[in-house]
Amino acid sequence: MMKVTISMIFGALMLACISAYGTLAWAAGDRTAQAASPDSGYRIGDKLAPAKPRTPAGQYEEILWETLLPEGWSVEKELESLNMNELEDNDPKAREVMKKIREMWNQAPTNPKLDNKRVRIPGFVVPLDGEREKTRDFLLVPYFGACVHAPAPPANQIIHMVVKAKSPITVTPSAWISGTIRITRSDTRLGVTGYEMTVDKVEPYKQDTVDTLPI
Repeated sequence: MMKVTISMIFGALMLACISAYGTLAWAAGDRTAQAASPDSGYRIGDKLAPAKPRTPAGQYEEILWETLLPEGWSVEKELESLNMNELEDNDPKAREVMKKIREMWNQAPTNPKLDNKRVRIPGFVVPLDGEREKTRDFLLVPYFGACVHAPAPPANQIIHMVVKAKSPITVTPSAWISGTIRITRSDTRLGVTGYEMTVDKVEPYKQDTVDTLPI
């Protein structure tokens, strides 16, 4: 059996996005959703390297993106169930398979052990209100470009961030977010999310240390 690779997954999701929104829309991109600044140093698909915080997380449990996946669930298993290795170039069934992938991603199960936990997680910020540096409504995703320059990840890999502050908060392209996470599925204009998190604290991400930004 042909091994499923990350590039295959990314390619499959890209096709799904093109099928759903049209080639022209994909090429133009979402003009209302601002990407990170060109000098951010990240490329599409980049993930954050492990970072050492300046101070202990304290009351928040530090988690990884893998923690959001329920036990026994993986992207590889989901794709293997579709027998993608049996598809050939220009196979008319390909678009049908891509549609199924998108449906599976939107329905991706969450980890029940995380519901109502106070956690801290690093990721990339995707504003939903069109602001690059000040926002009250944004997504946190595991790799750069997700939901903007690349198709949305599975719902269990997207967190919808809720800011209770009256004024918009300052955010950076990559950040540590601390708060209370809940299992709440929502359909945003940039992707279906499996989690919602009430934001208590935002810290700009640095590989060696972090500095806290006030909310």
